[in-house]
Amino acid sequence: MKFHIHLAAALCCTVAVTASSVARAQSQSQRSMVHNGATPAPEELPAGQMRAGQMSGGQMGPDGQAYYPGGPGSMDFSPNGYYPDGCADGNCDGNFCGDGCCDAPSCGSDCCGDGWGNCCGFRGGQFYFTADYLNVRASFSEATAKVVENLAAGTDDFVPLDFGFNSSYRFGGGYRLCCCGEEIRFLYTRMTSDAFDTAENGDIVPIEASPPPGGITDISSGVSANTYDVEWAKTIPLGGCCCDSCSSPCGNGCQDGCCNTCGSRCCPAWDITWSGGFRWGDVKWGRSFVAQDSTDVTVTDGESAMTFRGGGLRTGLEGRRYFGKDGWLSLYAKGDLSLLFGRVNVVTQRSTFDPSAPTVPTTSNTQTFHNQQIIPVTEIEAGVTGQVTCHAALTAGYLMAAWHDLGFRDQDQLNTLLPISYDDANILGFNGFFARLEYAF
Repeated sequence: MKFHIHLAAALCCTVAVTASSVARAQSQSQRSMVHNGATPAPEELPAGQMRAGQMSGGQMGPDGQAYYPGGPGSMDFSPNGYYPDGCADGNCDGNFCGDGCCDAPSCGSDCCGDGWGNCCGFRGGQFYFTADYLNVRASFSEATAKVVENLAAGTDDFVPLDFGFNSSYRFGGGYRLCCCGEEIRFLYTRMTSDAFDTAENGDIVPIEASPPPGGITDISSGVSANTYDVEWAKTIPLGGCCCDSCSSPCGNGCQDGCCNTCGSRCCPAWDITWSGGFRWGDVKWGRSFVAQDSTDVTVTDGESAMTFRGGGLRTGLEGRRYFGKDGWLSLYAKGDLSLLFGRVNVVTQRSTFDPSAPTVPTTSNTQTFHNQQIIPVTEIEAGVTGQVTCHAALTAGYLMAAWHDLGFRDQDQLNTLLPISYDDANILGFNGFFARLEYAF
């Protein structure tokens, strides 16, 4: 009798354990189908009957809350929806935001569906590098190369140095948090430009280096600017849904978050980016006036050079407008302002030579200027960006920069018909075109 009782108890335990395993397997199967975007097939029921807990608006999860599985590659949850992996109460403890399974206040931000859910925390980011080709030229508010004087007509024509477009470059990189819209970046820029001219007999040249009878004066100038920027930036979306479409031609679209393997950004139509950081600048320019007689012997050599090194704070604002599917094309414009504190040094030299002994100057004079100054720098840039591959984007545009108080500082009192010294804004500027390649991973 006791044997039969023990046997019956064992059979009951076995049936209970088996039923529990089957129920748990069915629950896991349904959960897996929800993650993959598939709707579990409903069990066949007699007409007019409804499963316990099932509602016309959707199906019920194991905890009795409604969930609404979407199409392939999508997970659209109701406000109090079904959260897999024990996230039914909307709590994002653990790694649930990283799994893209919840959109709750405890995430610290709006996860905005499954796409931005991956970006809660530090995991949702990417490194990137940029390389720019620049074709820029310098432009000074005043850069007199020579004055062509016509005594018969009684006119003076000031001819400025005509700086040409030179090949320059900049490169940088950083790390960005996709959905938080934050990034830290470094950028190095080098811009150069040159100018050349020739003055003939009768022309008036600064630093009293006018050509002698039958001779000429070779005029040359060069400018270089090197900047190092370290910035933190924050992007603020302006309206729209971050994951409107997840059918990106690059693959799984928004499933892996806003920085997916394709590199596409599920962005709204507009966004603005504020940046702030530190800049170090190293700027130089020089001018040379070499007067030679008819036998090509130097009779006057005049030079003027400026150097500036300094650093300070920098801030900027960028606005961007997206077009096309998944925002693959965008237009942008940005402006930056820097205030750099450093030392300005200007040295001007003039030497004269006797043609009979050209190796030793007969006279030599030097004038120096040193000062600690705050130099404002304003920059404007605009362009168009296109996502060309899953990891690369191309940008092309136009830029302008103005370094205040770093122009040609010397105001020459030239021996012209009207001996007037013209004051100016004393600005060193750069302008030109650029092309950029960005690679993110």
